[in-house]
Amino acid sequence: MTEYFAIITISRPTNNGTGAMQGTFTCTMRVGAGTTRSAIYEHVLKTIPRQFQGGNVMFFSAEPNRAPH
Repeated sequence: MTEYFAIITISRPTNNGTGAMQGTFTCTMRVGAGTTRSAIYEHVLKTIPRQFQGGNVMFFSAEPNRAPH
């Protein structure tokens, strides 16, 4: 198992359509060998707050959480 750090920034139009709210969210997770970045992305999308669900992804990154020696 490898620990990963993921960060995602979401932008979602406000109800009146004249602006947008943005949020950046982070998480760490342990993943097994062979886990794809796509699977990590799907997991992260499921963990963001409900008001940001369905928003536009402005940034996403998933990297091992440990710096190389």
